Amino acid sequence: MKALIVLIVLAAAAYFGYQHLQQDGDAAPGEFENPVYADVRLDMHIQGRDLQFALFGKMAGQADCDQRAERFWGKVIDACTECVKQTTVCKTELEPRYQRLFENTSIHSTYLSFTRGSDTERDGRMVIFGLTADEGDAVCEQARSRFKANYTGTIECVHARRD
Repeated sequence: MKALIVLIVLAAAAYFGYQHLQQDGDAAPGEFENPVYADVRLDMHIQGRDLQFALFGKMAGQADCDQRAERFWGKVIDACTECVKQTTVCKTELEPRYQRLFENTSIHSTYLSFTRGSDTERDGRMVIFGLTADEGDAVCEQARSRFKANYTGTIECVHARRD
């Protein structure tokens, strides 16, 4: 249970950084014609377990992605004392296995889905790889309930496939 509490705190930190990405910068109305995707990874070793936070954000373009990703580095990644490795990259295309997250397709991990509700927000997905389905569900539901007060769009948990 202690590990779960740590994960919730880390999820909150990741969300704070993601939310910061969304509230700063220029507004981007409507659908993005040529989106660029932020792909942020935080690898952690917590209580003998290797976990990876993967955060994907759909940005209005390259400049939007670069600017928001840079702020993410400064706010969250520097504060992550449990992180073993951190990476961020902006890409014009996501691999198909990650692109399907933006269709809210179930995968083997539960993940948090953010669908923007205003022009200053961005669509995003946050996955914690390395959790059991039950742990992922618990962390996601806890994070969703905490974050919905700060995001005008839809926030939902897409539950892991249990096959």
